[in-house]
Amino acid sequence: MRAKSLFICMMLAMPLGFTACSNDTEEVLEPEVQNTVKGTDTRDVDDGTYWWLWSKSQKIHFTYLDTKAWIYYHPSNKEVIIQKLAERGLELVEKDNNFKLGYYPPIYTNIGENAYFYAECEWNEVAASYKDIIDIPEILDACPNIQLEEGTKEECRGTSAIYVYTVSNEVLQEIAEEYKVHIVGTEDEILKISYVICDKNSKGNAFEICRDLWGKNHIGAEPALGGEFL
Repeated sequence: MRAKSLFICMMLAMPLGFTACSNDTEEVLEPEVQNTVKGTDTRDVDDGTYWWLWSKSQKIHFTYLDTKAWIYYHPSNKEVIIQKLAERGLELVEKDNNFKLGYYPPIYTNIGENAYFYAECEWNEVAASYKDIIDIPEILDACPNIQLEEGTKEECRGTSAIYVYTVSNEVLQEIAEEYKVHIVGTEDEILKISYVICDKNSKGNAFEICRDLWGKNHIGAEPALGGEFL
């Protein structure tokens, strides 16, 4: 499978027409996050071969990179994050990046409690290991970028977003409770998929959760990756 085709297909499945509903964030409660203790987070075990299932059948193998991480944050905290990164000799790769989740809650069913908050969040990249920045409180999650082990061995951005192939609110609630992820909502008109988001408190990162959902429960799930064209 060509790596480029993989990412184009995945992004075509992701509605990118989101427009922020409001710039007033005072009424929105940020999700609680806990300080990550290095060595206890499941994401610290990243020295082997990993995979997720593409189209529920084909394993996509990859390795984690320790030089780049994909993060997300609320735009109200962007300047604070820039300052704290600068203190560590780091910076956001895209200084003027306004890339948002792409999910537009009003058109979905099974809308999650904090769906609008997550829809407002910005996504960006830092040229550092996620372990060296995930302790910054204003960064809601950091996931290592990956390198595919097959084909072009392309390097790709990480993600904290997951496509789950279900329209059942009951199933989503069970997933949210077990894996400590946040429900954004369900597109049940055409794509028949739901979207959930990881944060620092989640049970692993998006890749691990996708693999676990299929391995344990046979629920189709794929990490929502973005290609270099974003």
